[in-house]
Amino acid sequence: MTEPRLGALLDEELERRGVRVEAFRQLVGRLLGLSIVHREDSAIERQLYDDAVRIEGLLTDWFEVAGFRLLHERHQGYFRLYPPGARVPGLPDEDDPTVVEAVRARPSADFVACCLVLRLLYGECLRQGAINERNEALVTVEHLGSTLLAHMRRALPAKTAREKLFADLKRARLIDYRADPQVEDADALIAIRGTILQFVSDSAVEALLGDVKPQPAVQREGDDEA
Repeated sequence: MTEPRLGALLDEELERRGVRVEAFRQLVGRLLGLSIVHREDSAIERQLYDDAVRIEGLLTDWFEVAGFRLLHERHQGYFRLYPPGARVPGLPDEDDPTVVEAVRARPSADFVACCLVLRLLYGECLRQGAINERNEALVTVEHLGSTLLAHMRRALPAKTAREKLFADLKRARLIDYRADPQVEDADALIAIRGTILQFVSDSAVEALLGDVKPQPAVQREGDDEA
């Protein structure tokens, strides 16, 4: 007896739910490539998100077979994909995670530090009711930089590295900003997106705040030690 092919079963389920195979492939490719599909980002992502909602159970099962975890944030309208072994805020840790190093992202130290501070700033704006209709918190580059220095003992990188950092954060759908202001402009606004809430856990922010110590004076090169 011939066993049914997985592809044939998938085609059948997609047809039953009214989603084209091409759309499924595009959706899976977008999630694997960018880790997120956000309904408000473009007309293409709106269609992909709506398709994903129709086949959410099928998508979840498909990724689970490979050890991935798919999170659906309905309130903000996005899906985020986590690689094998990743800790997912809001979901229990896996008892025996299968860690596949080839698909693990290796973010830079600047990226990790910025994510923690962005989550801290978003939480502050949330408590103050300073969140706009797009679930964004607006902060200046100067405020981001000063908070990063105060809590992480780390300055924002110089222009070229800063442009790459902001581009990486935007690609991860964690921030948005206008392309025209220079990232060196202290008054330029950055929109911290609500997606940061599921990207950085509450416990990580609590650990950050619990580790805050008085900021030592910065000694310039050539000054005598006290």
